[in-house]
Amino acid sequence: MLPRMFALPLLSAAFFIIVPAQAFPQSTDTTDALIRQSTFIFRGTVEKVGASTMPAVAANDFTAVVRVDELIDAPGAPPDLAGKSVTVKLLQANSVKAGEQLTFFTKGWLMGNSMAVIEVGRSAAAQNPSDQVRRTRALMADEGLQKQLATAEAIVVGIVRSVQPAAIRHLATEHDPDWYEAHIEVESAIRGRISGREMTIVFPHSDDVMWKRSPKFTQGERGIWLLHRNQARLPGIEDRYTALDPLDFRPAGELDRVRRLSGNER
Repeated sequence: MLPRMFALPLLSAAFFIIVPAQAFPQSTDTTDALIRQSTFIFRGTVEKVGASTMPAVAANDFTAVVRVDELIDAPGAPPDLAGKSVTVKLLQANSVKAGEQLTFFTKGWLMGNSMAVIEVGRSAAAQNPSDQVRRTRALMADEGLQKQLATAEAIVVGIVRSVQPAAIRHLATEHDPDWYEAHIEVESAIRGRISGREMTIVFPHSDDVMWKRSPKFTQGERGIWLLHRNQARLPGIEDRYTALDPLDFRPAGELDRVRRLSGNER
């Protein structure tokens, strides 16, 4: 009899990645490298070996049913997984025993009435990596922002003075961005030559799936813009500034971080 099943809501892309089970070779990486590979890190107790909680995952020497005892790092995962049983695709056949308590570093794989994950590594349950996870995730966030900063043509600090529809023709598609203009009063420029104290950027007002994660701006909003041109490669905005990536707009409180990562500390 299979372990009890449970319903899960749709997980965010940060957590749930559909991948073939064989895509992850045996890992001998450090804990830091394992954290970087993982989207779901948890402490768990092995309940059954050679078993599965999902019909889509055949039970064999590479599968184990593991009860989630503690979520250590699971961005986008349901918060109520503790106490539930999941299927783990093991790195090595028959490498765990029923009753063992371990910390699993895994990637999301399949989801249905239950969930299956793919192991990229493990450690003894007594070795709690929580602090290292926080440090590594913070470093990864800085690395991601630094890459985005490097691609920006201009970086400015300012406040949105007004917002209005842009005079850019609509696309004949359900993915039409519905361009709006944000008129920004520039307080300072971290990078780029900005003429005057005012500038205009265009942004997608649409909540279509293609544009849902792009920043939307409102009057009175203050922050830091990482500006690009021809970012979307769509007609009508070739020479207009845009900030379409979620990282392209940062809260004003991150000014010191942005300066540091852009190499423009004062």
